[in-house]
Amino acid sequence: CCRVQGNFMDLADFPRLKELNLYSTGMTGDIRDIEERDFPTLETLTLPKGVYGGTGYELQRISDAPGIIRTLYSIKRQRPNLLFKYWSMKLSADSPDWYGMDDESFDVEFHEFLAPPFYIHLVQAGSRAGYRWQTNDDMPCEVNWLDPEPGRESSEYEKYIRELRVIER
Repeated sequence: CCRVQGNFMDLADFPRLKELNLYSTGMTGDIRDIEERDFPTLETLTLPKGVYGGTGYELQRISDAPGIIRTLYSIKRQRPNLLFKYWSMKLSADSPDWYGMDDESFDVEFHEFLAPPFYIHLVQAGSRAGYRWQTNDDMPCEVNWLDPEPGRESSEYEKYIRELRVIER
């Protein structure tokens, strides 16, 4: 509900909170404010685009993405079972980094097909986490990995390879 407003961090001290889905709300805040002691039992977190780093947040600069991703990664490392359900961000059309075709004579559907990769998504293969840019039509770019590849002799390696193949399709 868009009438639900305030800073999402006001909910950080609820000791039994397992799922926090604020997607369609007017909540604000900054994911960089989450500390290790906040949301101690949280299993699922969905923040709205009004939160810096929330689902659907519009980046003003491409260079902002790695910092937000590092914050999400740090939160995930502290809480391995935490899901960032449906999380993605995109580059704002008002960004000075925005590029693409400006010719208005192109068919809109065709233009969307050729649109640059302005959306960013988290990816997971086994225990290895990363992120990648992709188009609105889910045409992905290369994964930027945050974890090293598991060793071939590790018990995680087979699961990693299996899930990596799905990601790379």
